[in-house]
Amino acid sequence: MRFSPHPLPLLLAGLAFAQTAPNGTPLGSNGLLMGATTEVGASDKEGIVNWKDAAKVKTVIGRDFGLVQTTAYPTWGAWNGTSLSNVSFDLSPANQVIDWAHGLGKKTELHLLAGSPTYFPSWLDGGSWTPAQLDTLLNHWITFATTNNGNGTKVDYWNVVNEAFMWNGSYWDSSSVANTCPWQKMGWEPDKSGLTGTAKVYAQHPIYIRRALELARQHTQGKLELRDYGNEFWDGSIKCRAFYQLVKHLVNSGVPIDAVGLQCHFRTDMTYDWSLLKQAVQEYRKLGLEVYLTEVDYGDTDPVAAAGTAHRTPAWDTLQARNYHDFAKAATSGGANWICLWGVADNTNTYWRMGQSALLYDESYAPKYSYYQFRQGIVDGLATTSVQGHARSTEGVPQARFEEGRLAVENIGDGSAQLVDLRGNRVASVEITGGSAALPPLAPGLYLLCTARSEQVPLQIVR
Repeated sequence: MRFSPHPLPLLLAGLAFAQTAPNGTPLGSNGLLMGATTEVGASDKEGIVNWKDAAKVKTVIGRDFGLVQTTAYPTWGAWNGTSLSNVSFDLSPANQVIDWAHGLGKKTELHLLAGSPTYFPSWLDGGSWTPAQLDTLLNHWITFATTNNGNGTKVDYWNVVNEAFMWNGSYWDSSSVANTCPWQKMGWEPDKSGLTGTAKVYAQHPIYIRRALELARQHTQGKLELRDYGNEFWDGSIKCRAFYQLVKHLVNSGVPIDAVGLQCHFRTDMTYDWSLLKQAVQEYRKLGLEVYLTEVDYGDTDPVAAAGTAHRTPAWDTLQARNYHDFAKAATSGGANWICLWGVADNTNTYWRMGQSALLYDESYAPKYSYYQFRQGIVDGLATTSVQGHARSTEGVPQARFEEGRLAVENIGDGSAQLVDLRGNRVASVEITGGSAALPPLAPGLYLLCTARSEQVPLQIVR
């Protein structure tokens, strides 16, 4: 892993002010497409226009990410009106993000078109509609989204259906307005998954899922994705089995589906078997589908509540960094096609994981310890697999490691170098001779080795 050369004073300024570190190679430069979710923004929500640090958001995305995901939630602005008779659509905020990202040559994803009642207005969820009315509405909405602003060609990935299942793995049950998915009133079709026994959870599936994918394909050749949460691990749970069965049903039915999305909102109070995430990715890849990890963050138990634990302590940072590393390694070694973070900087969305420090950059948009461990997880995962045919050679790349109390380096010449901590403080000078150097006592953590050739190489100290 290599950072592009910059003078040491610039590195120090970057670490202190958060906009020049880490310099050089993008987060996904090792072969995996990396994304971040952003919007136009507001005073209480991160974005590229109306957010107080919009310039920093643009800088970080422009530097580190190759994919930009933005949202089109009907209940929060994409739909206007109070009934079927006067409903209209507006994607101007999403289009502004899409146009900005497209202009930079970034890949783009639009989230979402159909699915959970959570994202649709209450008048639709609580109303009585015929299948024909709903089909017409779905057709109009998807046609608008995929043709407005030229999005059919500008958007590379479409989250067509999101959260077709409830948290417990059942289809929406209409026990309340909040649990009533109006699209399910379009009817049901018999299962064609070919699965039997406990692998076959349901005998039928909602027609709207197939219909939404078919409608989207009429207007775009972008990749069409089915997404959910609680399906990230191949653990035999009802939701894991139900989601897989639905995917098999769609594939066997000849429905145009290109990918599955696993949301990946993780919790600090849980211990994860990351090998089961790797297996989940592999199982969907076996079906000939791409796999996207679409909404990645790592915070407290309740994502919409205030932080319930002390954050940014050494122990907490270590826990978060370790899990981000292990997640990234499992995802990439399993063959995931891309990973997208659910935002850029910590604690910039009043409505989601506020105060939970759940992302890779702190509030000043400086990379955290988790950033570097996440990045290393990608490297470690790609060392065991091939994603989209990218090369993984590290030949000639400067590397540094801590071995038996000394600094060991590869592809770094002899001479003086400086060790800098992640706050931009110069903590030690070392003299490299024959690929090795003595180190003074240093606290465990992540440092940057800054060489005479202006290379900036991560070094992790472990005691």
